[in-house]
Amino acid sequence: MKKYILYTFALVLTGLTATAQIDRTKMPTSGPTPEVNLGNADEFTLKNGLTVLVVNDTKLPSVTFSLNLNNPTAFEGDKAGVQSLTGALLGKETMKTSKDDFSEQVDFLGARINVTPNGGFGFCLSKYTDEVFSLFAEAALSPKFTQKELDFEKEQLITNIKSGEKSAAAIAGNVRNALAYGKNHAAGEITTEATINNVTLEDVQSFYNDRFKPSRGYMVFTGDITTKEVKKLLKKYMSDWKAGEATTPSYPVTSDVASTEINFVDVPNAVQTELAIINMVPLKMKDKDYHAALIANYIFGGGFGSYLNMNLREANGYTYGARSAIRTGKDYDATFIVTTKIRNAVTDSAVVESLKEMNRVRTTTVDAETLKNAKAKFLGSFILESEDKAVVARRTINIKTNDLPADFYKNFIANINAVTQDDIKRVANKYFKIDKARIVLVGKGTDVIDGIENIVWEGKKIPVKYFDKEANPTEKPSTVAIPEGVNANTVMANYIKAIGGTEAAASVNSITFVGEAEMQGMKFQLESKNTSKGQSSNVLSMGGNPMQTTIFNGTEGYTSARGQKIPNTPEQNKMAKEGAVPFPELNPSEMTLEGIEPVDGKNAYVLSTGDAKVFYDAETGLKVKSTITMSQGGQTMTMGTSYSDYKTVNGVKVPHTVTMAMGPQELKFVASKVLVNEGVTDADFE
Repeated sequence: MKKYILYTFALVLTGLTATAQIDRTKMPTSGPTPEVNLGNADEFTLKNGLTVLVVNDTKLPSVTFSLNLNNPTAFEGDKAGVQSLTGALLGKETMKTSKDDFSEQVDFLGARINVTPNGGFGFCLSKYTDEVFSLFAEAALSPKFTQKELDFEKEQLITNIKSGEKSAAAIAGNVRNALAYGKNHAAGEITTEATINNVTLEDVQSFYNDRFKPSRGYMVFTGDITTKEVKKLLKKYMSDWKAGEATTPSYPVTSDVASTEINFVDVPNAVQTELAIINMVPLKMKDKDYHAALIANYIFGGGFGSYLNMNLREANGYTYGARSAIRTGKDYDATFIVTTKIRNAVTDSAVVESLKEMNRVRTTTVDAETLKNAKAKFLGSFILESEDKAVVARRTINIKTNDLPADFYKNFIANINAVTQDDIKRVANKYFKIDKARIVLVGKGTDVIDGIENIVWEGKKIPVKYFDKEANPTEKPSTVAIPEGVNANTVMANYIKAIGGTEAAASVNSITFVGEAEMQGMKFQLESKNTSKGQSSNVLSMGGNPMQTTIFNGTEGYTSARGQKIPNTPEQNKMAKEGAVPFPELNPSEMTLEGIEPVDGKNAYVLSTGDAKVFYDAETGLKVKSTITMSQGGQTMTMGTSYSDYKTVNGVKVPHTVTMAMGPQELKFVASKVLVNEGVTDADFE
């Protein structure tokens, strides 16, 4: 006991003595600049082309391995989502081990394993390296893709997409890249329910087969492992992996807008505006500007104390936080982007203040103290990350995949410290393109449109263009607010009332529309029939000769054209069943009232379900338009049908002019005959 008391007193006295020796009136001197050391990597190449690097580090009894196949970014087209689905299925079940058993084995070993179509990683205690790497190799090279698991993952992915349909943040994430790159670009395509449903089990297998190739890839082992042990592991578990490279798609050329513009997407239920300012940057990690660009971005919007955040958050209280990022590209140009969430009422002001701060960093020399602090804070995070083995592995691969000098990270701190005040202004002018900025706003149109249409920058109004949730150009949304008490059900009830009431509508067993249209001197005929049994028939003819016939008998259907008869897909049958009855509004499905939009100069309520929209005149209650958006071949197109000239037939109002539009093409069918409850039999739908 006495020894313990004396030891305790000794510690206290030592502490007091040390404290007494510190002169707190003087700033402590900085130690030597630390050097980031990735370790001396042994490097060798397998027969299949895979380059392997081994960094031995025995500080901890653990091993990390990371595989980067160095694949080009994939363009998925009308099967957008196949990469995500393939990744979701990888690492779960193999040809040798069931899903549950595989998961149990990984958990039992206290390991982490992840496999993607572009590589993967693993972590384990060094004593379990053989067992864990064998599981990784099994998952990577012998995956088992099953229809059951694919159906489950598709359902999960579709659920996530649907949950984001009303989310301004989710919509903004899609639209920003689609507008910056274009939807026909790998970085800009949008995954939709339709593209996910296009993905088959064969597509997943094919995507994996094309992408999981080793010949330009890299694998890094770090930790308590030797090169000899790595070679033994690879020979034992990956010797059958054949050479090959992933297919490289051709990427469309990207460019900035000709002059600064606002791109607006209306989300009527949004409680705040998602703001982004984007321009393309041809920056690569090996460029001389790279380190200066990182610090310029940090000063402008990369840190908490940045120009941007201090203005929007601290000075004006517009947001909880604003940030910017400058990215680097390998396969194609990357982006510089500003992002924040702004209160609706100050959206226009936030745009102006963001542009002011961009202009500030471009035109005003940053003071020396600000530059010094920015470097210190930036490097503090960088050095802290350097302790992570996964980061070390990633940086090692970065050197290879980005064609960087071997001492890139060793000299990183010195290169950051070498950035000057003049460098900041120079790279800001080069990469923060204030005169070619795309300002993307996603928010509630009724609250913000009037303000953003009157934003003035450098003496000129910034032009505003409007887009829908899938980045398709659209008309300016109405700024009229939805009246209190109006919802999807009341809109449909008003429609039924407008055409004659529930009793009249319910008495309709069939409707026949026969009309004629003319386009470019050619005459087209349309005969359309619908029944309360959910049957439909549409025959489009030219000169009396049928061009296309679509039939639905209430259960299944087909399309006939040019001598070919193509059965409906299950999804097409589902859509046909929902829309075949004369008045679906009598038994309304789940539809959402999106807002009010102008149709032919009059306000209309917009109801939507998935990719389909229906428009009802806000004054008369009548249905005036319907649209459906479809994706095919990487392209998205919207087809619309307009209804007008309503006349009463057997007690119910029916449109006598039907206009069909697909892009610039338009066919306006004027009725020559409209029949209600006559002239229709089941034979019409065979």
